[in-house]
Amino acid sequence: PPVAGEHLLWGRPVPASGPTWTEKSYPYGSTRGGMLRPHHGVEFVVPVGTPVLAVAAGTVVVAGDDSQTAYGPQTNFYGNLVVLAVAGAAEDAPVYALYGHLSAVSVAVGQVVAAGETLGLSGQSGVADGPHLHLEVRVGQNSYTATRNPLLWLRPLPGTGVVAGRVVDASGALLHEAPLVLRRVDGSAPFTATTSYAADGPNADDVLGENFVLDDVEPGFYELVVAAGDRQHTVELWVYAGRVNWVEIAVTP
Repeated sequence: PPVAGEHLLWGRPVPASGPTWTEKSYPYGSTRGGMLRPHHGVEFVVPVGTPVLAVAAGTVVVAGDDSQTAYGPQTNFYGNLVVLAVAGAAEDAPVYALYGHLSAVSVAVGQVVAAGETLGLSGQSGVADGPHLHLEVRVGQNSYTATRNPLLWLRPLPGTGVVAGRVVDASGALLHEAPLVLRRVDGSAPFTATTSYAADGPNADDVLGENFVLDDVEPGFYELVVAAGDRQHTVELWVYAGRVNWVEIAVTP
C-alpha cells in the first residue's frame, strides 16, 4: 500500500524534450560536503532560455525579482523568480512552488495558470553557479524556513520510484550528512547516492519525517549502505515504480 504522506502529485518544471532529471551533487538538505549552505530545493541543469513550467495548476503570488524583498536568505539571491500557490495541494496548509534564477518572467501576480503552462525562462540570475532552474516546495507559508523536499512532490520519471527514509543512531537520533549509497542486488542500475539532511535548515515532510530522499530509482531489489567511521551498515529493500519506498537504517557502534 502507499506510504502515509505520499504526494508525488506534480509534473516536472521543465519540458520533456530536455534534461528532466534533478541534479544529484547538491540535493535537498545537502551542504555539498560543508562547502555550501544547506540546500532548500533541487536543481534542474538546463540551458538558459529553457521554458519553465507550472508543476500544477495554481495562482501566481510572486513574479519579478528579489532585489527589494528577500524570498531566500538575502535579497538578490534567486534573481528573477516566480512563486506559485498550488491549487488543492494540501487540505490543511497552503503549498507554494518557487522557481529561481530565471532569465525572464512571463506571468503576473494574480494570474491563474494550468499545469504545464510556461511561467518564464531558465537562466542564472541571482546567486547561481551556472545556468539552472532552482525549484523549492514551501508548506504553510511562502517562507525560506518552510521548505520541504521537492522529490516527495514531483512524480518520478516513468518506470522509476522514489526511496525515502531515515538514518538514525542506536538511540534513534537522526544522523546528519551521513553518506548513503543505494546498490542494486538483482541486476544493474545507475549509481545512486546521496547524504542525509544537514542539521540546520532542511525540514522533513510533516508526515514522513524523513532525512533523505532518492528519486528516479529503477525498480528492483537493493541494499542501502551507510558509512559511519570505518564501518558500513546495510539494509535491504524492494523498490517499486511510481511510489515512495520507505526504509530506515540504524547505525550502531
